Amino acid sequence: SQSLGLEFDSVRADFAERDGQLEIHIAFTCVDLWFEHDLYDQLQLIQLLDYFAHEPERLGLRLIQSDHYLGLMDETQVHELAQRACPVSAVQLETASEAWEAFTAPTPRALARFVKQPSPALPFLVPALRRALAELPAPRTGLSLTEERILRQLVDGPQSVAHVYGAVHKMDEAQFLADLPFFLRLDGLAFAHEPLIEGLPFTSSECKPFRASTPAGPEEITYRTFATAEIALTEAGHAALKGSFDHACENAIDRWLGGTRLQPGAMWRYDRNAERLIDPN
Repeated sequence: SQSLGLEFDSVRADFAERDGQLEIHIAFTCVDLWFEHDLYDQLQLIQLLDYFAHEPERLGLRLIQSDHYLGLMDETQVHELAQRACPVSAVQLETASEAWEAFTAPTPRALARFVKQPSPALPFLVPALRRALAELPAPRTGLSLTEERILRQLVDGPQSVAHVYGAVHKMDEAQFLADLPFFLRLDGLAFAHEPLIEGLPFTSSECKPFRASTPAGPEEITYRTFATAEIALTEAGHAALKGSFDHACENAIDRWLGGTRLQPGAMWRYDRNAERLIDPN
């Protein structure tokens, strides 16, 4: 909540409301779970299936998965997809619980082991979790995959935040990164001890969700100011792309991936080419 500039009590209330909705599932004879193939949806799916795995009553639980984005489907496509709903199996529950336990563990070792094996019961899960591992710092540069893509996008010169977001967003086959979490990645590059990019007018925590209105309200104006800002590589950014500047080490990053806290002394890394987890030195 702090990173995104959100009130802690408000975030906690939102999760409490969500959990309350889950608890009333016993009042229904059928519960359909609709999820896409991308990382964010797959993480929500395994959390929910882990929840249901520990519920004594879960009659009528069905899963509907798509490798296309639900919000882009027309009425006919949604109807056809609904016809493919299948009862959630014991294997799916077990697989989800194993994956959720691995993702929330204090080290990424179990997660790295999990993605080595196919998961036919949940076919989109392993690719999604591999994408999660790619957000660990790389061995030489200390950059996550998203951070590296941001810097490479800026090699040819300054671009607006909105343009960089659009370009980087499309680089994922299963697109998952929304605008505000992406802006948070920019913060980590721009406001580090040794900045890798420059040009942001303020931190993304000042950007809040808004409803478009006429005239534009203060939240929309702030958002547009951030999104239209021109950003560029610094010397450190160029050096990181060449492997001569270690962002994770030099800037002492401190962030979380699932249950793993990445910080000095516990800087887990992931070699994306070799698909190999590297323990902290």
